[in-house]
Amino acid sequence: MRAWGWLGKKLFARDLWHLSRKTVGLAFLNGLFWACMPIPFQMLGAAATALVVRCNVPISAGLCWLTNPITMAPYFVFAYSLGAWILGSEPLSLPQQITTTWIHAQLSLIWWPLLTGSLLIGLSLGAIGLLGLRLWWRWQVTHNWARRKGRFLKRHVIGRDVAQIDDPSVPPPDDHE
Repeated sequence: MRAWGWLGKKLFARDLWHLSRKTVGLAFLNGLFWACMPIPFQMLGAAATALVVRCNVPISAGLCWLTNPITMAPYFVFAYSLGAWILGSEPLSLPQQITTTWIHAQLSLIWWPLLTGSLLIGLSLGAIGLLGLRLWWRWQVTHNWARRKGRFLKRHVIGRDVAQIDDPSVPPPDDHE
């Protein structure tokens, strides 16, 4: 840590690397947003934003692989179509074979609808991820507490009643009361 100086304290802070409801929820928002951005090296943007927002860095960077080389092309077509629909522009017709030459030639026409669609999808997915994770986390905690309560009652309260019934020195409870 000393070798990193002041940067080490910021970079290796506990809230950036441990799992909590707040840090993981914000990491989902951050990571899913950056996964939808039509830029290279999305993981760098997600990691830098995670440092600023103070959320879990590995989850933020890992969620960027949602749009991987296999899913990127269909996603960009969908984002572009959504952006063109929102902006009210006529979407370009896609050729049979999409090549990098065609993309470079059309870049000035497609960047604004692509960015608009990507921002909308990124913010929507991020918000859904944040809300969904917080709801799931709350359900999980409630479920675990209910299980613990059941185990506690079974071990202490119900177990005591069974011990009293099996002990011959303790008179049986009166059922007529």
